[in-house]
Amino acid sequence: MNLRQLRSLVTILDSGSFAAAGDRIGLSHAAISVQMQQLETTLGVDLFDRSTRPARLTTTGVRIAHLAGEVLAKIENIRQEASGAKTTGSVSIGFIPTSVHNLLPRVLDALRQQFPELQVSVKSGLSSELAAAVVGRELDYALVTTPIIEIPELDITVIASEPFYVIGPAGIEVESDAELLRSMPYIAFNKRTWVGQHIAARLQQRGIHVTESIEIDSLEAIENLVADGFGVSVVPRRLHASLEPGKLLQIPFGNPIDTRQLTLIQHMGRSPSRFDTAIKSIFLDLPKA
Repeated sequence: MNLRQLRSLVTILDSGSFAAAGDRIGLSHAAISVQMQQLETTLGVDLFDRSTRPARLTTTGVRIAHLAGEVLAKIENIRQEASGAKTTGSVSIGFIPTSVHNLLPRVLDALRQQFPELQVSVKSGLSSELAAAVVGRELDYALVTTPIIEIPELDITVIASEPFYVIGPAGIEVESDAELLRSMPYIAFNKRTWVGQHIAARLQQRGIHVTESIEIDSLEAIENLVADGFGVSVVPRRLHASLEPGKLLQIPFGNPIDTRQLTLIQHMGRSPSRFDTAIKSIFLDLPKA
């Protein structure tokens, strides 16, 4: 077993086939095939199912490829440390619009402190759009609402849970979240978003009929409209987002209170890099209040 074989194995996992891996690292299909046969002989396991065309990694092969990626990343870290080279590179991260204002500056500041030379590109979009970009390898990471459907290509790390509240203008006297929702026109969050679909589904499940007047894709705009007396809504209490005391009536949505989860996603087949652990830690260490 040698590093060339491990690097080829990781590249096959990342690119999907012997031929594509060969193109990326400058080896022929035959050379890649010989390397993998040698590796299988050394390890004493079948890394590939060769009954399919092209051959596909077995479950064991996928696990070993992930471990190989971690080994190669550690070796690169050793080389960087030994040479005294600056940690350079690039990373692309997606953020849902509801997290851009409050969380993006904190993440960028933490990355700048740990990796001064790292080039970071940022894209904002709906959770579904960002997830598709990660699946298509157009983005390295994305901070999204937990997918409402299973997407097997994604590695998902839960970052935080944000509780939902029913909000109304200050001064209204009601006894429950349902009563508040029925008391005025309803301002809906964009139902093209996963969080908008989640809220709509919960309202339907609870049998709460609302009179919808506006649909909008900005939580800040919804809160301002509610504070100005245009209606009521359901919104998540976002990390680091502050509301002026006394502007809104806030009642927990549901009992127990319903929540949305913020998750960091990356492609399941992404080769580990020296930034992965640090980036996950930065998101997980975001203060939860």
